[in-house]
Amino acid sequence: MSKQSPSSDPLEVASPDAVTETAAGSDSFLTIGALAKLCNVTVRTLRYYEEMDLIGPVKRSSGKYRLYNHQSLKRINAVLALQGLNFSLDEILKVLGPYSKSRSYSKQEQIAHTRESLSQQKQFIHDKITQLNTLNQDIEHRLNLLDKVCSPCHETAPHEHCAEQCSFLEVHN
Repeated sequence: MSKQSPSSDPLEVASPDAVTETAAGSDSFLTIGALAKLCNVTVRTLRYYEEMDLIGPVKRSSGKYRLYNHQSLKRINAVLALQGLNFSLDEILKVLGPYSKSRSYSKQEQIAHTRESLSQQKQFIHDKITQLNTLNQDIEHRLNLLDKVCSPCHETAPHEHCAEQCSFLEVHN
């Protein structure tokens, strides 16, 4: 759903200062189209995020257009950064919490929620690293087994149908 960024860094996000720079003279609000362009995503992507309650407009214009601000950009950047780390949108919603609920928090609740959210993000990342390390160890183990099992074939010039007759390959494919 997102446009391809000219940058090769999947974690590169728009600068929150860009809202002020882009929206100069309009009370620092952006329409959904301007915000989508700034974040290098489609309007449809932002509407989908809104449907999922990941983001939402801070207000509507007199013409009923969605309007976003600096905080909106920060939240979208958080969503995009977590997507760049291969978090699903459901996982991101768990980490950031629903947008509609976050708007009703007092300052103390916002601080507590931010602390909890950051702790959850840290735990998710730790869990993903653990999963990837386990997967990496399994692959390394299989490569070592393959080297041991197939080394006799390499030493004695393997016959044409070695791969077809190899019991190791049957089990590990």
